[in-house]
Amino acid sequence: MQMLWELKQGFLKDIMYKMPEPKPHSNTVATILKILIEKGFVNYEVQGRNNLYKPAVSKAEYGQKSINQLVKGYFEGSAAKLLSHFVNDNKLSQEDLEALLQQIKNAKNQDQ
Repeated sequence: MQMLWELKQGFLKDIMYKMPEPKPHSNTVATILKILIEKGFVNYEVQGRNNLYKPAVSKAEYGQKSINQLVKGYFEGSAAKLLSHFVNDNKLSQEDLEALLQQIKNAKNQDQ
């Protein structure tokens, strides 16, 4: 997805060219593209004997769906449990926590 967002659209060879070293085999990338198409994250147009791939979702939309799946699959659907995990692993500093609390307060004030 990162390569497609950067390219805006591209053929398999274009995507392969953008991949960092060591580059995966083109069959691996083609399989990943097929899965992303099936999940609705990528669209394609047939152009001659090749497919022109395009992102079907923005980076923000993709991130939101990924986070939702993570929370649902690993944290029983609870964002609070996800944050608690980061707090317990010392991944969030005091400043991070205070900024999150301020964000929550601001969001609640906007809803009222």
